[in-house]
Amino acid sequence: MLEKSKEHWVWVILVLLLLFFAGLRIVQVSRSSREEPKTIQSSSSSKTKNSSTLEEETPDQRNYRKAKLKLEHPYTEASQEAKQSVIESVNTAVDAIIKAKSLSEVKATYENHLAMSQGGMIQTFAMAILVNRYQYQSSQLEVMKSDNDDVVQVIIPLVKDGEEKCYFIANFNTTVKQLQLTSYIGGRIGGTYG
Repeated sequence: MLEKSKEHWVWVILVLLLLFFAGLRIVQVSRSSREEPKTIQSSSSSKTKNSSTLEEETPDQRNYRKAKLKLEHPYTEASQEAKQSVIESVNTAVDAIIKAKSLSEVKATYENHLAMSQGGMIQTFAMAILVNRYQYQSSQLEVMKSDNDDVVQVIIPLVKDGEEKCYFIANFNTTVKQLQLTSYIGGRIGGTYG
């Protein structure tokens, strides 16, 4: 009989422990569900504060950032002498494109400083200027250092009223004074190269 009473108490203790742990779990779940809305509210209010202080990036800003990131040293400007040489060469290249009047007449020559550029990129650059009427502004040109001593990297911005800017990225060899158009970002050019 003593064994039956021991066995009975063991079962009672096990059931009580089970009920105790189940009660603890219920209390824990109910407390965490009450705290969650507070957490969600505070995080959503902080998101609102952050979004009101930060402006959304415009397409021009995004394209400019992408163009800068294509450079080897996007925040290290080249010398003023190199910049002046690049401006003169880009001006000559743009003038040659404008004088050509049609895309088929635009060729890579040493005189127009495009001898190092591939034909497809030259055609795309010419298409932006001749067909899509983008304008080159030398005051917005950026010239940055590169990993090579005789090369600087260039961002050539083209602008058009009512359209997003187009940024052509180029390498410029300071020894032979030639541009190598490598890619473009932004704008509505209709080109598929770059």
